[in-house]
Amino acid sequence: MYTCYIIDDEEHAIDTLVGYIDRYPGLSLVGSNINPVKAIDEIINSEADIDIVFLDVDMPELSGLDVADIISPHSAIIFTTAFPNYAVQAFEKNGSDFLLKPISFERFTKSVTKVQNLIRSQKGTEHSAEEEYFFINPGTKGKVVQLKYSDIQYIEGLKNYVIIYTADNKYITYLSIQEIEKSIPAAKFTRIHKSFIVNIDKIKYIDSNQVFIGQGIELPIGRLFKDHFFDLVHAKTLKSGRKR
Repeated sequence: MYTCYIIDDEEHAIDTLVGYIDRYPGLSLVGSNINPVKAIDEIINSEADIDIVFLDVDMPELSGLDVADIISPHSAIIFTTAFPNYAVQAFEKNGSDFLLKPISFERFTKSVTKVQNLIRSQKGTEHSAEEEYFFINPGTKGKVVQLKYSDIQYIEGLKNYVIIYTADNKYITYLSIQEIEKSIPAAKFTRIHKSFIVNIDKIKYIDSNQVFIGQGIELPIGRLFKDHFFDLVHAKTLKSGRKR
């Protein structure tokens, strides 16, 4: 679960984001404020980490750009504004993304997916190279199972459970797909659908909107995850410098 906070001097803008956060699985709103000074205090002194802050740029008491200088070490920032000319300044302030008002739910979803992957990637670099496994409770009292990242082919989400597939077995555990996505390294795994995470190393080929893994496994690419996934693929695709 990714925790969120909203800073905006307009109540209706906060209401819009609150509604989107409620609709998006895996997000939890921990607070909001129309006063940026009070919001800074709540974020810095929060007992729990706040993963994502939706931050309005143009506010009368204190600019969102100034707020970002203070809170960016604590949280990923998604700037929100009605003025596109702030975009360059926003990214100079280490903004993770930029949403132009009025914000559509589809654009909100793409932004959150992007930032979630950035957070996971940053956390993944903090793990030592020796951490190549994790433990799960498979539902049997007193039993835990060790799973190596390299053995996992893909993960399927089923409401409050996930099924973790290896080449020769599958394991069901009481975790949401958002919880396990947040815990596994983004360098090894990527979300391709609301119900599927794949091990990038296990992908054999991609055809249209389908990902094919060994042993005839075929998984769909979801519309909301398509752009990020193909950006990853294109970044790793070898290209010739010669003209055709």
